[in-house]
Amino acid sequence: MRVLITGATGFLGSRAAVSLRESHTLETLPSALLRGEMTAAHAQRIYTAIAAFSPQVLLHTAAISDIGYAQQHEDESYRANVLLPFTLARLSARAGCKLVFCSSDQVYNGCGENGPFTETEPLAPLNVYGRHKLEAEKRVLDAAADAVCLRLSWMYDLPAYGLPTHPNLLTNLLLAALRGEQLSVSQADRRGVTYARQVVENLPAAFAFPGGAYNFGSESMQALSDVALTWCGTLGLSPASVRPVAGTPRCLSMDTGKARKLGVDFDDSAAGIARLASDYGLSQGAFQTRAQ
Repeated sequence: MRVLITGATGFLGSRAAVSLRESHTLETLPSALLRGEMTAAHAQRIYTAIAAFSPQVLLHTAAISDIGYAQQHEDESYRANVLLPFTLARLSARAGCKLVFCSSDQVYNGCGENGPFTETEPLAPLNVYGRHKLEAEKRVLDAAADAVCLRLSWMYDLPAYGLPTHPNLLTNLLLAALRGEQLSVSQADRRGVTYARQVVENLPAAFAFPGGAYNFGSESMQALSDVALTWCGTLGLSPASVRPVAGTPRCLSMDTGKARKLGVDFDDSAAGIARLASDYGLSQGAFQTRAQ
């Protein structure tokens, strides 16, 4: 299968590019081509690049994914997180290829505490990023009914194999423990966190999904602080590395039954960290340390 990918230098996109090259004919859409106003001339340049490769799937991972940055730069977020995927949906339909678009569990921010949520949950996201991802889903599916919108959770991985990473629950926890500090982790947030490699492994199956939105990540109704404490046990870190903090209750937990019926499953947030430890050859207690 011929796959064209955006965001191949980012956290998920770089991992997807490495994995997909093993079994697919892969090309990347240059980041520089995706920046700027979505004018007719700009869109035509993007279309020319798509048509030149003639992909069967366009995997769109590029985004402004920093929630705080999106909140403070709403216009920029709208261009990157709404107008660009909408434009790619129109161009994909024109080129005869399928768009697979990375959305977010932040669309559930505002649904209350009674998760896990299915894709049919009425949505009214509270933050700019969530609202933009939800609008993008709607506009993408209006433009290309066969497009697939993957609602991804917060992901984690180690900074290894020369691939870029960003601060995530795992790296934050390890850094705090190695410094002998405590990581403040919310006991009010209930959500899944997903091993990025498992997301990547499941992408080829998602290419065949019927058009629509899909929850795509680990299920969990645990508080984030409990997830972190579970990880401490797996990795041999002191539980004192975690400081649970109170806050306004929030649930972003996703019900992944729709994807599961199509053969895609994920480890829960506890089992995922054990898979990561196995993948990286980490023995029990590999990070044995004690918070001061």
